[in-house]
Amino acid sequence: VEPGGFRTDFAGSSTQLSEGHPEYDSTVGATARFQRNYNGKQPGDPKKAAQAIVQLTQERNPPLRLLLGSDAYAAAEKNDLARLEEARIWKRLSVSTDFETK
Repeated sequence: VEPGGFRTDFAGSSTQLSEGHPEYDSTVGATARFQRNYNGKQPGDPKKAAQAIVQLTQERNPPLRLLLGSDAYAAAEKNDLARLEEARIWKRLSVSTDFETK
């Protein structure tokens, strides 16, 4: 399972990030800022992800890899076209884990 961003406490209070050294601001600092700013905005619904994983246990021929979340699918489509062949077969399940939009 290769998940995208899911609204859990992973990027919230369970993670303590310090500002660190100025020398690393463009790398570590940028990652820390992204994580803080992205928290609560992740498109993935963790309950739907769990349901998708359970569904895989019932599949006769489950994939070697399953992208979970529309953001995970978009990143793979952009950056890793080789593994997209199998992912396309499972796209419906991959993107089914997001919160419903209004």
